[in-house]
Parts: sequence; C-alpha cells; structure tokens
Amino acid sequence: MIKVVIIDDEYYARESLKELIKEMSSFEILGCFESVENFLKSKIKNDTDVIFLDIELPKITGIKASKYLEKYKVVFVTAYSEYAVDAFEVHALDYLTKPVSEIRFIETINRIEKEFKNTKLNKLAVENNKEIIFLDFEEIYYFEYFNKKILAITKNGEYTLKHFKNLNKFEKEIPYTFLRVHKSYIINLEYVDKFIKDPNSLEMKNGKIIPIGKTHIKNIKNILNI
Repeated sequence: MIKVVIIDDEYYARESLKELIKEMSSFEILGCFESVENFLKSKIKNDTDVIFLDIELPKITGIKASKYLEKYKVVFVTAYSEYAVDAFEVHALDYLTKPVSEIRFIETINRIEKEFKNTKLNKLAVENNKEIIFLDFEEIYYFEYFNKKILAITKNGEYTLKHFKNLNKFEKEIPYTFLRVHKSYIINLEYVDKFIKDPNSLEMKNGKIIPIGKTHIKNIKNILNI
C-alpha cells in the first residue's frame, strides 16, 4: 500500500481529496493536517510515502515547506496555476489545480504508482530447508509474523523470509496488492474470500481466518467497499 497524507488548511479541500483517494485500492490515507509543522510533529511521519500538499498555507508556503519534506514524494494541490514552475523546480511529483477533476486525479495516481513500482521487490528470497529459493508474490496468500520471524504462506507451504525480520519495514517493499490488516499479518487482497463481521476477520482462499486489528478495520472496509 502507498501511504498518503494530506496537508491543507481548508477543511473542505481536505475532505474532497480524501474522497478521491479512498476510491484508490492501492492507497491508504494515514492522516490529514492543517500545517506542515503539525505533520512533522506526528507519529506517522516515518510511515508516509506521498504528501498531497497545499501551496497557500499559513505562515509558510507549500513551496518553501517542501525543503523539510525532501524524503517524501510531494503532489502540490492549489487554486493557483502560477506556482507550477516553482513546484517542479523543487521536484514535485505532480501539480493539481483546485477543484481537482477525477480524470486529472487518475493521471496523478498513475504517475505515483509508476514511481513506486520501480522501487518494489519483484521476487522474495525465502529459506527452504537448506536452500534459498525465490517466490513470486502472486504465489503468496499472506505473511505472518511469528516467533520473531516473517513467514510467507503459499499453496505449497510456508517459508521463512531470508532478509526481513520486521513487518513495518517489510510492508513498504512489497506490491500494492498486499495490505496490512493486523500487527502480525499482511494479506494478499487477491486471495481474500470472505469478510467476517463477528469478530472482524478475513477468510482467505486457503481457509485461514485472519484477524483484523482495530486500527485497520476502517481502512479495510473502505478498500473492500463494505
């Protein structure tokens, strides 16, 4: 999943962007902020991939603020077209003019996905007895953190990941068809068979019941259109 933050001092502008982003299954909205300062003070700053940043912010413009956001991909969103040159001089990923049309927004989404696709893992090295083999992500039902190891569960069995020990770091490296649903589980959306209401959980196509963490339930319902 691509983790997204919105920074805009206007409530309705934030809500409008949220509605557009929610329709994108490979994106997760981590939070919304009225200023860059508030975002940089937040706990989610280290988990963020992309920031949709308003240019006309109080105290400091989005252009000037972008120097504090160099580690992120930034999409500027503004009512003023005259800032476009300045935006691309600070290496913005894209520049959207309010009100943002759905067609133009899809172009931005495609650009973001293309940018991140080039940085993701293609195959996964896992331990198989005394050998190291490579799995295609399409083979994997889900990942489970168990006994200080990450296990990849496939139709043919389970395998221990060779180079990753932490789900938080690992989830940033994998394709967007995978979704964190619990502190111990990341699932492949392609293999979800059922949503179970009580307790909130997912049944995978191999019959495994995966619990859904309280902090993940809202996002999962949005993505699955429940």
